[in-house]
Amino acid sequence: MSVIGLDGAGKSSTTLRAIDTLSARFTVMKPGREPFVIGSGGRHHCLPAASRWVESTFKRADATRRRGIIGATRLAFIRYQGWLEPHLVTRFRPQLVVGTRCMIIDPAIYSEIYAPSLARLSLERRLRLFRRYSGLPFRDLYVVLRTPADVAMARIQARLAKLPAATPPAREHWLHLHEQEPILRELASRFDDALTTARRLSPFELVQVDTTRHDESSVAALIAAEVQRVCAARGIRPRAPGEEQ
Repeated sequence: MSVIGLDGAGKSSTTLRAIDTLSARFTVMKPGREPFVIGSGGRHHCLPAASRWVESTFKRADATRRRGIIGATRLAFIRYQGWLEPHLVTRFRPQLVVGTRCMIIDPAIYSEIYAPSLARLSLERRLRLFRRYSGLPFRDLYVVLRTPADVAMARIQARLAKLPAATPPAREHWLHLHEQEPILRELASRFDDALTTARRLSPFELVQVDTTRHDESSVAALIAAEVQRVCAARGIRPRAPGEEQ
């Protein structure tokens, strides 16, 4: 399953909390940036050297403020994830794969900003393209964190203000090009369009959570509960007591 939504919606923090809860009963793999597997045997960080290189590359690309360079690094990352996720599933055989972002839906949306040549394609063609390009399937469950653009922007600014020695110019430097309230508002509508179109291509379950009505721990609990509900419906059983991952 994947947790998706605007930057500032709290995807990473709430998903990590949910994974901690789920790992008490299941072996869980988190793909994406800084991937890991967690279960009864503890947390195992996967390919940490590669993860550090990815983060360093992203920071250098973002610092250029050039859309083409930023877009190219993200396209390369999608291809890398298309190899990494099946590799880790084969190696660790997790019961659940729980991540933030989707290597199909997210790039189909953000390509309008960072890959103008792809933006000329219809949304459905972009979704089909990134499904082939990533080699990954749509998830069985998507949890959409609904956050108004102004709230998301305030959260982004608050997060950046916590960076060491952050001053207003430094904070602005670290903003992604799309982290502007009008753009975030437009991206929110694109998520709606993309989810509607994607469900025609591959039916999946969809749960929406209003993050303005729940605090971070409550959102994490809702995510964990939805994942466990889907597991029960699909016959995915928790680990037996004392069973190692």
